[in-house]
Amino acid sequence: MKTFLLIGIGGVYNYGCEAIVRGTEEILRSEWPDCRIVYASRRPQDDRARLAGCNHEIIYRRMLGRYSIPNIARKLLSLMGIRWSPVLDSLAAIDDYDAVLSIGGDLYTLGHNGNFGASLPKFGDAVERRGVPYILWGASVGPFSRNPRAERFYRRHLSRISLITARERDTVAYLAGIGVSSNVVPCADPAFTVAPEIVKNASATNQEITIAINLSPLSMRHAGLSIEQGAEAQAGMIERIVRRYKARVILIPHVVCGFAEGDDDLRYLRRVRETIAGPCKNRVEILDTDPGFIATKKTLIQCDLVIAARMHCAINAMAAHVPTLLLSYSQKSLGMCEYIYGHRDWVHPVDAFGSDACLTTVGRMLEAREQIQASLSARIPGVQADARRPLQALKRLLASG
Repeated sequence: MKTFLLIGIGGVYNYGCEAIVRGTEEILRSEWPDCRIVYASRRPQDDRARLAGCNHEIIYRRMLGRYSIPNIARKLLSLMGIRWSPVLDSLAAIDDYDAVLSIGGDLYTLGHNGNFGASLPKFGDAVERRGVPYILWGASVGPFSRNPRAERFYRRHLSRISLITARERDTVAYLAGIGVSSNVVPCADPAFTVAPEIVKNASATNQEITIAINLSPLSMRHAGLSIEQGAEAQAGMIERIVRRYKARVILIPHVVCGFAEGDDDLRYLRRVRETIAGPCKNRVEILDTDPGFIATKKTLIQCDLVIAARMHCAINAMAAHVPTLLLSYSQKSLGMCEYIYGHRDWVHPVDAFGSDACLTTVGRMLEAREQIQASLSARIPGVQADARRPLQALKRLLASG
């Protein structure tokens, strides 16, 4: 019986992380139905409730404590201006697994301030030294061009690990450009395989145009705006959409975490709605029940158009054949748009959400929504097959071990 460890994410309060866990389990079990899957979580009790219906073990993700010697050394070095990242994750029981899958999608990227974390890659290097394959699973990687130190670090690390399954072409091209290609397999995000039976009915029509909009405080930081500035600007754009297209708007959170306001879509969207002026506010509602990835999909399929800042909200909608405009704050959204649609017409920078060009694109997509829905219906089965593509490389890797 094959045994896999899933590690890397902080918790599935982020619906995208929930979808990656669910999709990864579905993919692995399609090849090894009786495999043992263990997910290492920092929030095991909360994650067990959110992952209802999954067939895997959830264990506590053991990490070095704040007052451990490596953490104290890291802090002292930082006071001297020296950046050093120790391995924080425990290596206990690693030998019990056939492979370790690093999940999370975009863990191997620069932060909005240009910095990077080295702890998880160093954990991967340590796993490999113990003879266990470490796999970067369904990932976007880089680019690290604006931080040469990060690029050197990641080039060394990525060239050593057993397998990288890259979820969009831009990652594959970037990795090839820094000399990493022999261990790279293109794929689609595992989230595309979650609840594939939930799709928009091609014959269903709304009496009024209904648009789902996902916005996040994270995207505001990437746009260089404060929460207050972002809420005001985005509320203004929602008012324009309501007036121009006589639309009903549903604000959709895709990360709900009461413990971290800076990452909580729900509180941010409440602020946006409260900022909307006049009668437009009566046309705007919020999905305010924290339903998780699958139940959110059931709301998305009731919409004529989805506008999404969170990558996995966009994936959730596109997989359900709902026309989707991506709001980009990183390279991954550009690559995802081209991968799904074959072009980059349906993506705008998140800081251009209030622009005339973005408003025009909303109109173009509404006019073409039936054709876009039909093209997604034809495209998504191939995308779901791409999500399973790494299985062949994984089988060869495990057989050689």
